[in-house]
Amino acid sequence: MRGLLAALVFASSALGQAYPSNYPYLLRLDHYTFEDHSCALLQSSGDFHLEIDHGDRVKVFQGTIGAHQLDEIKNDLNRDPLFNLSQQQIEEPIIRSGRYDKLQVTVFRGDGWQDLFFRSSDSQRAFKQSLQPLAHWLDDLHKVPHRELSEDAGKNNCLPRSPIVLQIRGRPPHDEVTAKTRADVLSSNPAPQPTAPDPQTSSMSAAAPTLNATMLRMHLLEIKNGNAHDRCALVVRSGTYRFEERIQKGAKPVDTAIFSGRLNSDQLQQLRQIINDPNLAKMRHREHRGGRFVPILGNMLELSISRPEGEQQLVLSTAFDHPQLPGFYGGDGSLQNAEPLLKFLTEHVEGPRSERLSKEARNGCTEVP
Repeated sequence: MRGLLAALVFASSALGQAYPSNYPYLLRLDHYTFEDHSCALLQSSGDFHLEIDHGDRVKVFQGTIGAHQLDEIKNDLNRDPLFNLSQQQIEEPIIRSGRYDKLQVTVFRGDGWQDLFFRSSDSQRAFKQSLQPLAHWLDDLHKVPHRELSEDAGKNNCLPRSPIVLQIRGRPPHDEVTAKTRADVLSSNPAPQPTAPDPQTSSMSAAAPTLNATMLRMHLLEIKNGNAHDRCALVVRSGTYRFEERIQKGAKPVDTAIFSGRLNSDQLQQLRQIINDPNLAKMRHREHRGGRFVPILGNMLELSISRPEGEQQLVLSTAFDHPQLPGFYGGDGSLQNAEPLLKFLTEHVEGPRSERLSKEARNGCTEVP
């Protein structure tokens, strides 16, 4: 089921689970191409579970690899750069030039799981030497002596029987993990229940959530003539903001810049007036019947605005209400509705670039520093 792919992109979390010394799992691989999908779950004993989906039916195999092959896999997993690789180091292009190829590598590291998700063949290229042995092993695993199970009896998407709690190894960028795609399939433990507030500290921290609450978040994607410009901004009620910019020209590498700063009181008041304009405030979100399609040539802006009645989410684009483009999702209105807002952000958020942050700090404007 190709829809499961989005569910397998998850954020790292730690719920305090301790792993026994005889914890059985070693590696999980999940590989999607345009033609097929395969996944495998390998135990430290060499036992494996393999599923291969060519579109017509799913074949499920179980077997055991030899000790020599198992040692080779362990050696591949423990070599750099794979051993120390984090999700932040995986750079996804804005415009993908390679074929459809998604790979998820999840490795048990003794006290938790290292989870790496490559959304394209482009991002895999930089780590080809580490990933190629694993991909070849997955492709050839069906040749190992095995027993075949029926799809109904054996298919489980190569998930372990017991819940996995992932070790925190940094937060993935927002364009890799969003509120819509986060599902924590492997990290299936329930979230901790909230505890009663401490009366001695609740009064001291009461103001913090209000000041740090999101006021505005925007994501603007512009694609034209083979070039892409991807920007996002987050402004919280205190005036602190975060701005991230990614530029890709043709097939060249993505150039990333990240900045943070703070708006003064006059600028905050001006921003409130802009987002409270009735023409913007009265707009409502609508989904495309056939799902969302980003215009090939054009700009698309995603807005999230905090309002007293709740969060207002909008999609504005230059392809809005174009009858000549019936197959494309044009959003909720024309991008012209956001011109005053974009001008303000250009002048007071994008322009000043007061404090530059490292490339590894990118989080897709999910939170301010």
